Amino acid sequence: MKNYSMISFILRGERRRKILLSLDKPMTPKEIAEKCKVSIHNVSKSLKELVDKDLIVCKNPQDKFYRFYEITKKGKDILSQLK
Repeated sequence: MKNYSMISFILRGERRRKILLSLDKPMTPKEIAEKCKVSIHNVSKSLKELVDKDLIVCKNPQDKFYRFYEITKKGKDILSQLK
């Protein structure tokens, strides 16, 4: 069953969609920014939104630097519903 609320959330933010699509492996915000060609500030804001919706997870939240983010099963499911 499609989650139209979550699909709408992703479609309303092009950066969020780009970030989800870019996470083919755990990555740092800097790597995501470079891959998506988006400023690090905007990536950080979008990462927080995506974590809050459980679409991605921070693998090492205790670290202040070089945090790695990975897409969750829920995030993968939403991406598949976008197609």
